[in-house]
Amino acid sequence: MNSTNKRIWWGLVFLWCGLIYYFTESPLFTGEQTANVIKAIFHYFGIETSRPVSDGFFSWNYIVRKSAHLSVFGTLAFFAWKAIHPHRFEWVGAWLFALACAIFDEWHQSFQPGRTALFSDVVIDAAGAFLVLLFVWMRERAKRIT
Repeated sequence: MNSTNKRIWWGLVFLWCGLIYYFTESPLFTGEQTANVIKAIFHYFGIETSRPVSDGFFSWNYIVRKSAHLSVFGTLAFFAWKAIHPHRFEWVGAWLFALACAIFDEWHQSFQPGRTALFSDVVIDAAGAFLVLLFVWMRERAKRIT
């Protein structure tokens, strides 16, 4: 990969990190705000559900927010992998980078009003990074075999 492509991928990594920082910093992305948006969407489309919108484990709010954690940190791991590739330990490096960002994000979140830092979110972030990197690794391996 040429140096221009490397710069583009590293630019995407740091842009994505900036977006994560913004999501954590902004009051628009608190759990309460997410629940309000989900309620508004359900109301707009006339969706009735037996699952609670914002109360407890496996509520719609929980599912949406944890899915966001998985996908956001999975995307970060992919960008980091592309920026590091093709180097030894690229997979581990990309995962560790995403994990370090997840830890920093939760620490940063602990200082934000209306937010709480959760170890379980770091685990979900790390799992999202791992799953995306596993998928990419399997795809890369399949390309080499064929």
